[in-house]
Amino acid sequence: MPRPIRSLTALAGSACLAAVALVSPAAADTAGSGTEVSIDSLTSDHDSSGTVTPGQTVTGTAGVTFTVHADPDFEPYAAVVSIAGHTNTQGTGQVSQRIDLAAGDCLPSCTLHAAVDTAATKTFGGTDTIAAPLVEDGDNEIRVEVFTARPTITAATADVRVDNDRPVVTLPDLPGDDAWTNFKPVGLTADQRLDLRAVATDTGDGVSRLEYFSDNPVWPAASDLADADGDGTWTGTVDTSKVQSALWSYAYVVAFDNQGRAGSPVRATTLVDHGFIVTPAVKAVTRNTPSTVFLTYKYPASLTQPWPRNLNYAYPVSTRVLLDGALLDTTPVSDFVLVGYADYFYARLGDKPLPYGKHTLTFDVTDNRGAHGTTDVPITVVSGIDPTWTAGFDAFPVAGKTWKVAATTHAADGVSRAQTWTLTVDGKTIGTGTYPAQPSGTWTAGTPGLHEASLTMVSQFGDSSVTTQPLRVLAATTTKLSGPALTTYGSKQALTATVTQTGSKPAAGAQVSLQFRPAGSSTWTTIAKVTADSKGTAHFTTTAKRNGAWRAVTSAKNLAWASSTSSTVTGHVKATLSVKNPVTKTRHGRSVAYTASSAPYAAGTWIRYQIRKSNGTWSTLTTAKLATNGTATGKVTFAHAGTYMLRAYRPATATLVASSSPTWTVHVS
Repeated sequence: MPRPIRSLTALAGSACLAAVALVSPAAADTAGSGTEVSIDSLTSDHDSSGTVTPGQTVTGTAGVTFTVHADPDFEPYAAVVSIAGHTNTQGTGQVSQRIDLAAGDCLPSCTLHAAVDTAATKTFGGTDTIAAPLVEDGDNEIRVEVFTARPTITAATADVRVDNDRPVVTLPDLPGDDAWTNFKPVGLTADQRLDLRAVATDTGDGVSRLEYFSDNPVWPAASDLADADGDGTWTGTVDTSKVQSALWSYAYVVAFDNQGRAGSPVRATTLVDHGFIVTPAVKAVTRNTPSTVFLTYKYPASLTQPWPRNLNYAYPVSTRVLLDGALLDTTPVSDFVLVGYADYFYARLGDKPLPYGKHTLTFDVTDNRGAHGTTDVPITVVSGIDPTWTAGFDAFPVAGKTWKVAATTHAADGVSRAQTWTLTVDGKTIGTGTYPAQPSGTWTAGTPGLHEASLTMVSQFGDSSVTTQPLRVLAATTTKLSGPALTTYGSKQALTATVTQTGSKPAAGAQVSLQFRPAGSSTWTTIAKVTADSKGTAHFTTTAKRNGAWRAVTSAKNLAWASSTSSTVTGHVKATLSVKNPVTKTRHGRSVAYTASSAPYAAGTWIRYQIRKSNGTWSTLTTAKLATNGTATGKVTFAHAGTYMLRAYRPATATLVASSSPTWTVHVS
C-alpha cells in the first residue's frame, strides 16, 4: 500500500547554469538502481487539473506529485524537485525543493508532493538592484531526483512551459551556440563605446523600458535603451572608455513590464577591447628594398588567452603600413601567420623601393574587433655600399704566391660611403681602413681549393654591407726534365718529365708538352704531348737530328693547378762517322785510299783523316769532301816506315758537334 502524501519543506533555490538533459514527461531513469520514480500530477495557478501533459503551461507555484518505488537495497534518503530552463545561458538559475526521508519512508513505495515557485526572483547587484525571475518564461523542465545510499540517482522529468507574463528580450547581435566551435566572435564588442540593439516581446502586460546592466561593481551605471519608432527594437549607447579591456560575461539586458516587473535578463557577454601594443622590428637605418617586417603585439592580461580562445577574443587581422602618411601596403595577418597565432605576425612594405633619406613608417594594426594598435617608427633609408673590384679577381691565385685585392666603393643613394672597411679571406683579416682610403689588402695564397674573400663595409649611418667573392686557389706545379746530353744523329733519345703540385703531390693526368729550340734559334717548337701517369711522370722518345735545347711545359688544369715550365736541357747531336775495312798494312811511299761514311749529308762538309802524334794530339793528313751519298774518300801516303794510329774526323757545325770515327792502326814497312 502506498504511504500518505507528504509535503516537501521549501528550501532556498540554488542557482544552476548547467544544461539539463531533456527526458520525456513522467519517464523514470532507474539505471538499474532498484528504485523507480514517476510524476503523477502537475498543478499550477494556470491549470489545476493535475493531468501530466507534455509541454503543459504552468504559472506561479507548480505543484508536483510523484511516486517512488524502492527495493530495500536501494532505499531513498532524499528527493529533490527542481525547475530550470533549457536555455540557461540566458536564464538566471533554478528553483528547487528537497525532502529528507527517514528509514522506511519509501519502502516499498511512497507518494510525495512538492511545490516550486516558478515566479521566484533573484536580486542582481551592481549599480542598480533588479529583482529578476530565477526561471525564465518559455520552455522549461520539471525534474524529480531520488537519491539512494548505494549511491545512485533516479530521475523523472516533465516538459512544461512557464508563463508568468514577463517580457522577453532577445539580442540579435549575439552569436549562436556554435560560436566556440566555429571560431566566431563571442559576445558584443566595444572599444570606447558600445552600440547595443535588443528586441523586446510583450507577453501580456506591455513593455515599459529596457536596461543594459552588470552586477559587477566596476561596471558603469545601468543604461536605458529606447524604442524610438515603437517597432519593438530598442537601441542604446554605453560609454566603455573607462572600463578595462576584458571579456565581461556578467552583463545583461532586461525588460520591464508596465507594472515594473523584470523579465529574465539576457546574458550580453561583452568584449571591451581598447586595442593593443604593437612593436615592429625595424632598424633605424634600413635598406630601400621592400620586405616583410616582423611585428609583435601585446594585449592587456585580461584579453591574453591561449589558443583557441584567442580566436574568439581579440587578435590582429590586418596591418596597414604607411610611409609619411601614404599607404604602402595592407597585409592580412593570415598571409603569413595563422589567424590568432600568439604574439607575432608579419607586414609587407609594398613592392616598390623606398625613397632614400629620413622618413616615418606607421604600422596601424586592426584586430578582429576593430580595435587598433598603432606605432610610428622613424627610419633612414639608405642603399648598400657596393665595391668595384680593380684587382684580385681577374685570375686565380696560385698557392704560395702573394695575391693582391683592391676595390673602389660607391652607393646608389649618393650619400653612403664606406666609413670603415675590412677585407678578410676565410675569416682572416688581410686589410682594414677608414674613409677616404679605399679597400685593399694582400694575402699569401695558401691551401689549394675554394676560399672566400669578404669585404665588410660600415657606412657613416652604421649600416653594414658585406660582399663575398669565391676565391679558387690553384696548386702550384713544378716540372723537371731529364735527358741525354749527347746523342748520335738518327738514334733514339729518351727524355722524362716529372710534374708535382703543391705539397709534393704527383700531378697525375697532367698534360705535358715537350718543346725543342734549335741551337742559334729563339723559337720553341712542340715536339710531342703526353699525359703524365699516376706518379706525375711523362716519357718522351725522339730521333736525334741536331743540337738544341729541350724543355717540358705542364698545362694548367681548370680549377686544379697552374702551368709550369721546366729548366732547359741542352742536347748535343754528333754525326755518324765510320771507316769500313780500312787498310792496316802498307809500304812507305805508297798511296792508300780510305773511304769514310757519315750522316747527315750537308753540302760543304769535309772529312779529315788524322794521325795521332806522340803527344796525344791529332794532325790532319788529308781531307775529302762528303759526297751526297754520304761518303768521302781520301788518299794518304806514309813517308816513313812505322806503326801509326789513324781516324776520320768531322768538325763541328752549328747544328752538330764534332764527331770522329773509331781509330785503326796502320803498320808501314
